[in-house]
Amino acid sequence: MKAPLLSVDKVFFVKTSVESNIEYVGEFSQQLKQLAFQFKGSRFARRVEFTYPEHETPDPRTFSFTFNLKLVSEGQKEGFVLPYDIDICAMALIRYHSDVHEGAKRFTAVRHAAYSILYGSIREMVCNLTARGLHGMWSLPAADFLLAAKEEGETDEQKRQKSLKLLQSPETADASVDGGLGEKEGAIKKRVSKKKIKSEKLE
Repeated sequence: MKAPLLSVDKVFFVKTSVESNIEYVGEFSQQLKQLAFQFKGSRFARRVEFTYPEHETPDPRTFSFTFNLKLVSEGQKEGFVLPYDIDICAMALIRYHSDVHEGAKRFTAVRHAAYSILYGSIREMVCNLTARGLHGMWSLPAADFLLAAKEEGETDEQKRQKSLKLLQSPETADASVDGGLGEKEGAIKKRVSKKKIKSEKLE
């Protein structure tokens, strides 16, 4: 058995909202014991926040990944009725232990793992809550976030390189010595990727 590349310290939910839509009329699969819902054409919105401590900029190891998934009636095409409106936000705290991945590849690996873990957790939460809901259990479709993780990982590395240049510049060093940044001693800043809201249509 090989040592894991990363470990998950904690997974928790920041926000959980599941609301029944009384206008929905659909079929229930007696075989699967859940709604027989066709997701094709539905629009999901996801927002992600990805951070790590500033002092780890040269070699990021500790990550916080927040994933907000929304599938609500607002924004769907006319006539497309959802059984439930969901708005769930989950967070994972992850540590990277290996030296296998560096740069963009490390960010991609961490993001892909976080996406997989949190989306699975969100799917489970939706199943559990809707099982006691008005229309019965609703299972979200399987999803692959590898492409998103690669694109975002490359952007993360570009931002890290810019941060390294700032940290290594004489001006930054002088400001740090003089206390010109106005920070408390020992305070840890975090490198935060900007929150992005993406709307995705399930083909």
